[in-house]
Amino acid sequence: MKKMIIAVGFILTLAACSNSEEPSVNENTVEDGNATSENNAVNHGIEEKDDKKEDIGFTVDEQGNIIAADVPEEPASQLLAAYKEYIAAFNSEDIDRYMSTIAQDPEGFNREEDKIALEQAFEAYDSVYETSDETIVKYEENRAEVFASLNVKMKAANSNDAVEQSARQVVVFKKENDEWKVSGVHLVGNQ
Repeated sequence: MKKMIIAVGFILTLAACSNSEEPSVNENTVEDGNATSENNAVNHGIEEKDDKKEDIGFTVDEQGNIIAADVPEEPASQLLAAYKEYIAAFNSEDIDRYMSTIAQDPEGFNREEDKIALEQAFEAYDSVYETSDETIVKYEENRAEVFASLNVKMKAANSNDAVEQSARQVVVFKKENDEWKVSGVHLVGNQ
């Protein structure tokens, strides 16, 4: 069972690869620019090529609801469809389908290393991602972020032992050839 818990952490890490060297810390101070809440996520940043820091995360209102970005209807529909395909491709354990959802030049991870690690994980474990609360939390014409609550169910391929873990994630998308592709995935923390 201990091995399974470590494996769930591994799968969640694969789904939350980031090249950020900064710790994921929300001190809930005035400088954070967010209301005090355990659900706020700031400084889950990635370093962009022009050395400009980009904050990745989400904000909640006073009732604890995720605040959605103002997104035109068509791009919102396309983004959420791209997110659903990303999750469905992972759940199908079809590596080619999964890789077709990933950007050619992702910001947050190495595409080939991700592919190799997932091939190994798909062989060793049966994993299912269940998502809820899918919300577009940041939107620009060629870049967007989608928040979701995530429940991972996992078991070793030749075992009946299963483990479940919940987390929150923000998936960064960028436009490539007029399609939204996953460019970074940030695990925000356990629920």
